[in-house]
Amino acid sequence: MMDNGIQQLALISSVLGGFSFTFIGALLGAKKGRKITYWLFLTLMVASISFLISSLGWSLIHFEAEQTGLIEHHQFLVKCLVIGLIFIIISLGLSGFMHGKATGITTSIISFMGLILLFSQVLSRYIVV
Repeated sequence: MMDNGIQQLALISSVLGGFSFTFIGALLGAKKGRKITYWLFLTLMVASISFLISSLGWSLIHFEAEQTGLIEHHQFLVKCLVIGLIFIIISLGLSGFMHGKATGITTSIISFMGLILLFSQVLSRYIVV
């Protein structure tokens, strides 16, 4: 039986991974040869794979089994989730450049503010300096 918190982390990771894969699919119809398309593919692929790994890893945790390595396993999956969050926020910021420079600057500023909030408010209690 999976712990409820772990189930929620697996669900969040799988939903965000699904969004990342969907955004990649939407990019397949974009004009080829644009630098922004390359960077969007790159950031979305990193986010997608990070979410996929964390979702699968949390789905396969078996708490009744031997506890050796469980904490390290969980910490690795948290790092994958954080990497996915960083890259999906970056890709959301870059996506505005598909529309135009002004929109790209606006979405990049909002994305940067989101990253600041992610680290200063959401993850601050988990980051040890």
